[in-house]
Parts: sequence; structure tokens; C-alpha cells
Amino acid sequence: MLDLVIKNGLVIDGTGERKPFHSDVGISGGKIALVGKIDREAAKIIDAAGLAVAPGFIDMHSHTDLEYFREKPSDAKIRQGVTTEVLGQDGLGAAPVGSGSLQIVKDLLAGLDGIIPDEQWSWRSFPEYLEALGKRGLNNNAAVLLCHGPVRIEALGMEERAATPAELQNMRSIVRESLEEGAFGLSTGLIYPPCPYGDTDELIELNKEVGAKDGIFVVHQRDEGYYLSRSFDEVSRISLESGAHLEISHLQAYGKVNWPIMDEVLEKAEKMAEKGGSISWDRYPYLAGCTVLTAVLPNWTFNEGTEALIRNLREPSFRAKIHADFKKGLDVWHNRQISVGWENIIVTAVQLERNKWMEGLSCRAIAERLGKDPVDMVMDLLAEEKLAVTMISFYGSDTVLEKVLGHSRGTVGSDGIFGGKPHPRLYGAYPCFFRRFVREKPLFTLEEAVRKVTSFPASILGISDRGTIREGYWADLVIFDPEKIADKSTYEVPQAYPEGIPYVLVNGKVVVENGKTMPELPGRVLRHGS
Repeated sequence: MLDLVIKNGLVIDGTGERKPFHSDVGISGGKIALVGKIDREAAKIIDAAGLAVAPGFIDMHSHTDLEYFREKPSDAKIRQGVTTEVLGQDGLGAAPVGSGSLQIVKDLLAGLDGIIPDEQWSWRSFPEYLEALGKRGLNNNAAVLLCHGPVRIEALGMEERAATPAELQNMRSIVRESLEEGAFGLSTGLIYPPCPYGDTDELIELNKEVGAKDGIFVVHQRDEGYYLSRSFDEVSRISLESGAHLEISHLQAYGKVNWPIMDEVLEKAEKMAEKGGSISWDRYPYLAGCTVLTAVLPNWTFNEGTEALIRNLREPSFRAKIHADFKKGLDVWHNRQISVGWENIIVTAVQLERNKWMEGLSCRAIAERLGKDPVDMVMDLLAEEKLAVTMISFYGSDTVLEKVLGHSRGTVGSDGIFGGKPHPRLYGAYPCFFRRFVREKPLFTLEEAVRKVTSFPASILGISDRGTIREGYWADLVIFDPEKIADKSTYEVPQAYPEGIPYVLVNGKVVVENGKTMPELPGRVLRHGS
């Protein structure tokens, strides 16, 4: 007897090569046992008549690292069909953390991955984090990247300088050991201190370990605006010289003045591939991004550590230096005040109850209500909230978005950040992708779109037994209505579940049934190479 049979569905197998076909899918022991006409008995039957059956979606950019340690795991991802998430993004992750660096890492992660009680931090090394994660009840699978920031903090703290040979060797050892324990690669966020304090040569050396293990180098580039093209040159060089596959996070051109640069970058990507390079990128299907509010500050403000920054933000001389930087142009630094304006930077999450009224308002609107200059308001808020503030910024172009996502090397990553009034991508990235680019303005056929978020990201990650509907593969599946799948989350009401996705399965277990979240927690911590 089979555990479950999905009857009468339109199978989209994830390869992008085969046209959708009507078939049954049989599941046993968490894996796909049969694809075809099935007459065998099953413990459970799902009638998928009129619905598509596809591999579960793989979220290439997720910030659920600490969210899994809540009392109850969020269902924001499984409700939109995501069965595997890639954690450890932007160079800021939960491990490794030594006793002297724990508070720094917690402060850096607060606005990006949230805050959990101190007693939940039961790990110190990267393998211990994977072990702790594996003991949690997960409703989907987790593939984890090692993060450059914590590795650098372990070696030389928050100092803004080049690593010594001994420090670099220490970092290489941590990278090597983490890859051997199952890390899928190394991520860095070259706008998030201490990551930008590392130079190109440091990243080449660290990624030699990644390349040797067929891992991936995932990078938020140093500049996504004025110097986007130069930043791409750096990361492509790192990839070519180290042998690590390059996965660019949320490839974008920040601000209208920089939109034309994307054409040059896409041309460079093809030239890199011609040189033998391996490259891909992810992107969310929206025109606004979301990150920590500290990202608006100059990088140098962090070089004494997070506790010092919180103190310094109240010091007149320190504040004067920040004000001076905000008067400098985009050729000097990534000045978001110039790129998009304070009216387009929205505070989405704070920790203190007295500041909750700010969630959903722009920095300019908050500053006007308080009678402050926006730069002063931002510094005051970050000091008061101990850096744990998240923002949305509107920067994008539909034309650029379509070029990036429509490219053969592009896949989807939600970049969903929890807390407060989140970006709608947290609840709607994948349904939005299908609604916008399959149904409303078709950039892809249905089978091409499914491949983009299933077998293609699986191939980037080196996962050989997921992402395709094939006998012997794990039964990570999403059953949806191609005519109705749509996001319902908006910037005004972001915490809204999508429609048109009645069933989701993870490792053969039903985690969404008839559009409702089930209590099953069958997710696993995936390990690269296992």
C-alpha cells in the first residue's frame, strides 16, 4: 500500500523540457514511488483534478535562521509553496559565535533575522547550529550557508582592516570545517559590517575552500547603485579565481539614475560565462527591497563594534561625521538619501512598544512628525532600538526586474524578513511570480516558470534528489491552480496568505491541506554532498 496518491493532476515535472501531462503521483516513505496511472491502494488520496502538481519551490534567499527557534514555526513560506529555504544570507548568520562575539552577532542579526531568548542560543560552532536546527520541528527543509561576518568576527572582531596571514588561515579552517559538515557554500554581504572590511583577496582565499567542495559563493554586492558594474567585476573575479559558483543575491539596480547600468552587468555576466565562469542570481518579483535600517549608515560607523555604535549614535562629534557623509555623492558611497530619498524608505519593524506607531511610515514622515532632520531621526531611532529596526525602500524599475528575472540565469528568492509590518514578499513572493510573469504578462510558459523555482535552484545548490517530479526523488510537492495562484499580501496589509495553493507536501507529508496549515513538521536540515 502506498502512503499517498495524488490523482488526476496536471504534472509539471520541473525540468522545463517536458510539456505538462496528466498523471497520478504515488508516494511511499517520503519519496515519489510512482508517476503514471496508479490503481494501487493508498492510505490517503488527494484528488488534484483541475490542478497542477509541481515540485516544491526552493527559496534561494531566506532569513528564517532564528525564526525556526520560535515556539511555533511560521507558515508564511509553506503557504506559498516553498518546501526548501536557503538560510545564512548576506554574510550575517547565527554561527559561529564565540563567547566574546555572541552579543555582537545578536546585535547585527536583530533587524535582519529577529531576536530570540538568550537560552535558545545553545550552539557556538556552525555544526552545532545545524544540530540545534535539526532538533527543532521544521515545516520545510533548510539548506544552510556559512556566513562571512561571524567567521571574520571570530578571527579579528569588528576591526576594519585586512586580515593577517594567520587570521586568514583561521578563517579558511572554519570555512573548510563548515563545508565538511554540510554548509552549501559561503555568503557575504558587502554592505553589512564586518563583511565589507574584507578585501577581494580575502574573499578569493576563503572561496578557494568553497570551490574545492563544489559549493556556492552567495553575495550581496558592495554596491547595487552607482558602482554596480564595478562591484560585479569584483565578485566575478572572486568566483573565477576561486572556482566557486557565483550566486548574486537579489540582483538589482538601486535608484532610477542607476537603472541603465543593468544592461552592462548582464553583458558582463555572459562574458564571465564565456571565460568558463559559473554564475546565477536570484531576485524577488517586487520593486522595493527590505533590510536593516542600519544599512543607511556609512560602513565605518561599525568598526568599533555594535555596542560602541549604539553609544556613538548619541555623541555629537560622531553624529556630525555621519551628517557630513550624507552630504557626499553616490560616487563616494551608497548614499540612499540621494538614491531614493527619505520619503521612499519605510520603517517596517521596531522592538519597543512606544515606537510601534512608526511601522509603515517613511523616515521623512516620522521625522516631520517628530520635528527632526531625517538623519537625526534615524540615528536616534537606531540608538533607542539598539539597532533592531527594519526598513523597506522603493528603488526599482519594472523593465529592470523583467530583464533580471527573465534571464536564463535568474531564479527567485523571497528575501522575506519577519517582524513588524513586513515586506509583502514574505507571504507572497512565489504566487506573485506566477501571477505577474506567467498569467498577466507572460515572460514564461508554466513549465518554464516552474523550472525556474524548482530544478534550476536545486542544480545551483547541488541537490540531486529534489526539485523534479521523478521516481525516487523526495516528495516535496505543491498542488496549485494555475488560473488562480496569486499573492494577496500588499505593502499596506502584508501578512496575508496567497490563494490558489490548496496543498503542499514536504518529504511526503501534507503540511498544507485545503488551504489550511497542518501541524505536521516533516522538514529536514539538508547537508551539501550528503
